[in-house]
Amino acid sequence: MGKDKEDEAIFMDLCSFSVDGYRALANGTAEHRAKGTKPLSTVSSKDTLKVTEMSFLEEAACVFLMAFGVPNGVFTFPPIVYIVGRFVVGDVKLTAAIAVALLLPLAIMPQKYIPETLQSWLAIQVVKYFSYRMVVETVPEPKGRPRIMVAPPHGVFPYGNILAMLAYPSLCGDTFRGLAASNALRPPVFKQILRSIGVVDASRSVARKTLEGGESLGISTGGVAEVFETNDDDECILLRVRIGLIKLAIRTGSDLVPCYLFGNTKLLSCWAGEGIPKGREILEYISRKVGFALILIFGRFGLPVPRRIPVMGIMGKPIPTHHMKCEEPTPEQIKEVQDKLIDEMQGIFDRYKGLYGWEEKKLIIK
Repeated sequence: MGKDKEDEAIFMDLCSFSVDGYRALANGTAEHRAKGTKPLSTVSSKDTLKVTEMSFLEEAACVFLMAFGVPNGVFTFPPIVYIVGRFVVGDVKLTAAIAVALLLPLAIMPQKYIPETLQSWLAIQVVKYFSYRMVVETVPEPKGRPRIMVAPPHGVFPYGNILAMLAYPSLCGDTFRGLAASNALRPPVFKQILRSIGVVDASRSVARKTLEGGESLGISTGGVAEVFETNDDDECILLRVRIGLIKLAIRTGSDLVPCYLFGNTKLLSCWAGEGIPKGREILEYISRKVGFALILIFGRFGLPVPRRIPVMGIMGKPIPTHHMKCEEPTPEQIKEVQDKLIDEMQGIFDRYKGLYGWEEKKLIIK
């Protein structure tokens, strides 16, 4: 890797630990967690691309969760309600009314953040389902300066960002909050899943309050617009036009951490208007207006269930902004920080793409 040994990145195979071992890392000391890592120089693509073995029960639980969870429940709930109503109850309208009555309280009732959910049995199985592993250049210090972890690509859905939230306590004994559009935090079931693991609204006020409260944030910068880049052969992320997060970092004095989630764009495929004249442009325009992507998605079994493709998360070195903290950053300050972020994002992609078996792929930053 061209680094001194003391500066060498570490590798953590999160899906290799037992349930008890995984929890012990999150609740143990820094020395204990260090024993769960190894030098990156000892790792090859055989290690990063190996699909973790799971029992039938473990895998079935994950498939069920993701089939009816975020965002796939949008596609699976309606046909299930129809089938039950048509062939079991004998009245589709009555069945739909009962389903709405059962789900409506979940949409109204608040959902608390439950940190213990990050180490629940099901959460650990999800980590195993995606064979999630991490490469970390600098291990975060618990309760250190707040961080904004910039973690593209979004893909059809940012499963990689969820995996990072689940794995973070086992890496450093701390947690961070994920950002999501308000529309994703309103529907029942979606809200319960996302809120319980610490996802918060992506509004500026909430993001700033979270950072000023001493907590870190994770964000997939591309959002809805980046979903429409999923089908490209090379990786494409939207970062140059995202200066809001740069301003947020400087205003709160938070560190910006370039991250990358290899494999996230391959978990689900989508149809986004291809084959129809201006179909993609029209769908993208409407999607931006409504706040979520109006596309058809498919994956495992041809269903909206993500494929069992290993995901490798990269966490680069933090870019400090505390030395320039101010309420109104100058264009020069913004450009300085943004240039560093883009350079580092390109750097970590190029440094580690071979480890994921993507030697020929390129990263396009828009």
